[in-house]
Amino acid sequence: MKIGTDIVKISRIAELSEEEKRKIFQPAEMERPLQSLAGIFAAKEAIKKAMGTDIDWLDIEIKKEDDGKPTVVIKEDKHVLLSISHDGDYAMAMVIIR
Repeated sequence: MKIGTDIVKISRIAELSEEEKRKIFQPAEMERPLQSLAGIFAAKEAIKKAMGTDIDWLDIEIKKEDDGKPTVVIKEDKHVLLSISHDGDYAMAMVIIR
């Protein structure tokens, strides 16, 4: 079992160029509001930290279930539990990989 966590200032994501965003976010993720993009960024960073590998940003996709719960689609065969939170200027994510 591995754990990863990350926190990001939402304005940092707003400062990314469109080209930088396309290297990090899937097209469906790009349609989400800024606060959600920050949470997605934190989730992907937490997954990368937990995996301890050089997995590409675009090999990870964060989706939202009908009930609002975030889920992970990842190229590697891993079971990932994910939690994303937002508060004021910050978004954070925590993952557990089994």
